[in-house]
Amino acid sequence: MFESNCKSCLESVDTKRRVQEDQINDAIVKLAKNKKIKFVSDEVYEFRLLQCKDCRYLELGTTCLQCGCFVQIRAKLADMGCPLSKQKRWNAVI
Repeated sequence: MFESNCKSCLESVDTKRRVQEDQINDAIVKLAKNKKIKFVSDEVYEFRLLQCKDCRYLELGTTCLQCGCFVQIRAKLADMGCPLSKQKRWNAVI
């Protein structure tokens, strides 16, 4: 069991299992049904995930401890940015 102090959680959370990749993909597919939600290109998405991969706030390969989001979902959304905005991790030109 893993204990995390996620910023979006009200208290420590005991995580018994990781969120599965297919669960995250299902969430992205559901978001895509809303025509108002814009996604980034696959190239931008992969760049953002690479930035997250090396971040000290990435927990269990899926969760950002700064904001509590699933990085795979946040990275796919065009209007979202890295919660570490002062570092501008996602703003590099590809």
